[in-house]
Amino acid sequence: MKKGCFIQAVVIVTVLVAAAIYIIQYKLDDWFIKPTKKFLVSEAIKNWDNEVKHINESVQKDSLRSLMIYYIENVKSMEEVVNLDEEKFLKEFNLVIKDSLITDEEISKLTLLLKKEQNEKSKSNRN
Repeated sequence: MKKGCFIQAVVIVTVLVAAAIYIIQYKLDDWFIKPTKKFLVSEAIKNWDNEVKHINESVQKDSLRSLMIYYIENVKSMEEVVNLDEEKFLKEFNLVIKDSLITDEEISKLTLLLKKEQNEKSKSNRN
């Protein structure tokens, strides 16, 4: 291999590695995570009626839907998704949708849990 070819190959590989590192650090969120979140939210909306068809139509049902969509949209990383078993909000949400009647008290409790979990996550992210 000639010196010129070797140097040219090293420069090309260096540029490709630098481009890959730049894309992973700065563009991965725009190209992968945000579209994935949009897809998950749209699938959750599509499947909502099938999952909670046993619940009577009411303002509380709409509030519950809004809370769940808000929760899904605000998941910031896959690390947060992995710990779904530990999520108090999801456990309480599943308890609420078991029966066909949703009360304002249950909606308030879910809202407070959601706010509390977000505050805890934002505090842990600061540290």
